[in-house]
Amino acid sequence: MYNISIIEDDLELRKNLSDYFAQSEHIDCVLAVDSVEKFVKYHRDFLEIKFVLLDVMLGGQSSIWSIPLILQREPEVEIVMFTMADDSETIFQALCNGATGYLLKDISFIQLEEQILHNLKGEGALLTPSVAKKIIKYFTPQTLSITTPSEKIELSEKETIIVKMLKDGASYHEIAQNLGISINGVRYHVRNIYRKLQIKSKGELWRKT
Repeated sequence: MYNISIIEDDLELRKNLSDYFAQSEHIDCVLAVDSVEKFVKYHRDFLEIKFVLLDVMLGGQSSIWSIPLILQREPEVEIVMFTMADDSETIFQALCNGATGYLLKDISFIQLEEQILHNLKGEGALLTPSVAKKIIKYFTPQTLSITTPSEKIELSEKETIIVKMLKDGASYHEIAQNLGISINGVRYHVRNIYRKLQIKSKGELWRKT
């Protein structure tokens, strides 16, 4: 039997999930709360929680920045986001802050139980297929070729990723977090991109790429 926790502020969904897992032969929901703060407050070591199902939005605020609080209490726990938000920025913020999976709420409870068991048995990370495709597309090694009237310009893999993130609206701070580099490192790469493309602004970057 695996012990899990549910952090979900939708009372009906939280109750339905708790009731469902109460009937499971494999999973026991030992803590169901509506905020990360309550998880920290009521968490006890003897609960031996192996898995946390975490909604992205709790009380109108993102729970992503509170993931480290969960990890302080349970450093080895699997934290899987359970949400309807599937934009790239939210996905990458969650994974960069310690989440180990990302599921959308369009699956049945039976499928959810199967996915959780799959994860707890060490058979793979939990990613909704559409989310996995976004991650793969974002980080697949590639270069960006830009043809101008006079020459063909090649950007490196990291420069290509930065261009994509800039076009998605990411800030320098978010790019630095996602790539594991400093903000000065981001500025260095952006300068190189501008130099290669012979541009001076983001507006010109959008037009050239």
